[in-house]
Amino acid sequence: MIQMPRSLTALIAKSFADELRTAREAAQRNVEDFDQIIHSVERFGSFLHGCVDCLGAYRPLICKEARKSPLAEEVPVLCPEFQTPFERLYDLVKDARNDAMHQGAFARRLTEHSIQLSLVLEDALRRGFEMSTVQEYMVRNPTCGELWHPLSFLRQTMLVNAFSYLPVNDGGRWCLISDLDVAAYLGQASSNNDRKRRLAEMLRDADGITYRDEKHRARCLPANTSLEQALRDFDGDPRPVLISREGVSPLEILGILAPADLL
Repeated sequence: MIQMPRSLTALIAKSFADELRTAREAAQRNVEDFDQIIHSVERFGSFLHGCVDCLGAYRPLICKEARKSPLAEEVPVLCPEFQTPFERLYDLVKDARNDAMHQGAFARRLTEHSIQLSLVLEDALRRGFEMSTVQEYMVRNPTCGELWHPLSFLRQTMLVNAFSYLPVNDGGRWCLISDLDVAAYLGQASSNNDRKRRLAEMLRDADGITYRDEKHRARCLPANTSLEQALRDFDGDPRPVLISREGVSPLEILGILAPADLL
């Protein structure tokens, strides 16, 4: 039976955009981890194509969707020394993926091209359907810290995920612990033994991290907040905001939104 190409809906486009973002962030943490992006592109291509095939077969349909973003063709024409056309990126990734050498400098170039490809496709999927609320751009199910976590674990979580801020629930009120908070507290250790003690200390016992003050209190927005309103609410504050159904400080949050998510 011949499979017919499928059409995207806003919900499906958002799902693929989220998958691509997750894959891209994994590749950004590991310079040789390009497979997740390519697999996401393949799944997107097979959906559009209506059956499983190869990257070459998916090319026309994926490039057509990518053109919904000006980053695919229009901006590269205006800024050719800075932006690579999407079709060229696609061919670079497709051809390199079939090469036997996927390590070292070769893998790093492939990862870089894969990340660039994902960024254009993510923009096309979100902007093409005029997604205009924070729930369509937020990172769902964010990683959070706990008051009983030792600082060594909070430090590890931040470094492994390249987080600058970590949400922590303090008795029903959300706060944001920053990498600077942790670095400053550990950096004040008077000796190696003192640093070891501080690393093993639970957050709730770390007197040098005043997470209960207004400076650390997290802002919460309703999931249906418009992007325009969210940008106004940032008001020059680069800290991420937490997203909930009702927009107050709830026990559970739906997601987290950083300025970079809106670029």
